[in-house]
Amino acid sequence: MEKVKKLNNPYLPAIIGSIILMILGQILSTGFLSMNNISSILMTTSILTLASVGQAAVIISGDSGLDMSIGAIMSMTALFGPMIAVGSGAASFALMIPATILMGAIVGLLNGIGVQVLKVVPLVMTLIMSNVVNGFSILVTKGQPSVTVSPQLKSISKTLIGPLRILPAVIIILLVLLEVFFLRKSRYGRRLFLAGNNRNAANLCGINSRLVIILAYIFGGAVAGLAGLMLVGYAGTAQMNMANSYTMLSIAAVVIGGTKLTGGKGTFVGGALGSLVLILITNILQALNMAAGLRSLIQGVILLAILMVNSRAPRMRQ
Repeated sequence: MEKVKKLNNPYLPAIIGSIILMILGQILSTGFLSMNNISSILMTTSILTLASVGQAAVIISGDSGLDMSIGAIMSMTALFGPMIAVGSGAASFALMIPATILMGAIVGLLNGIGVQVLKVVPLVMTLIMSNVVNGFSILVTKGQPSVTVSPQLKSISKTLIGPLRILPAVIIILLVLLEVFFLRKSRYGRRLFLAGNNRNAANLCGINSRLVIILAYIFGGAVAGLAGLMLVGYAGTAQMNMANSYTMLSIAAVVIGGTKLTGGKGTFVGGALGSLVLILITNILQALNMAAGLRSLIQGVILLAILMVNSRAPRMRQ
């Protein structure tokens, strides 16, 4: 029985996949497993991990919840976050963080209200908000963003110990704290899983499932806002729609990590492992010098295969 449980570990496919991809990458490209390249992989993985944490919370809430506005929120905060800075000091950097989190949370609140109060299908509601957010960004910047990224924000890509950079270390600590104290140990986390598994049972237990789900969308938007700020800090420059690809990547990451699209089951750590798998695939394709169009095609096929496999899994709700 214990052996069966080990084989059913939701992390196992992502862990095995990561190991296989690392070996394959080293075979196809000498130096793939060099410390500098591993450091770069962990850096990009940490940003996708943040996006996947927000996406996982929404998917766990159930009711076919998907947040298709994650990428748009990240692009928005990547553009507007650095604009909030009024100087180059630590106080200016400290102001950017809560401001970008608040921007994302507001979009998440609107998503939650649309889904739970107005009863709009989650996929449709979040797609609409994605267009609204992108339109707002274009309106404010007139399609020509002029962003100066502060040295403090760029410093997130600096090394900490050897080739290890600051951001991955911070994200690992934040991930563990969120997983343990927010998702697993808190009263809200237990209510989130129950609402995702069976909405009627949650309501009969006296849980306000509508509020629980709205809070999940707010949390998802807030984390996406922070992820956008981290992205522009790493890239060093901002562009329109620079994070749009993170929407589908975040969905794929949480599914690879064991989160069920039917809701009620999932982890943040699984999303992190799924993010690592996707970043490794991207790096291997880049190491093979594939054209951008061909890389997108292959990534799309992989994503389609992942979602098809997940859709065939038994539904968790009655």
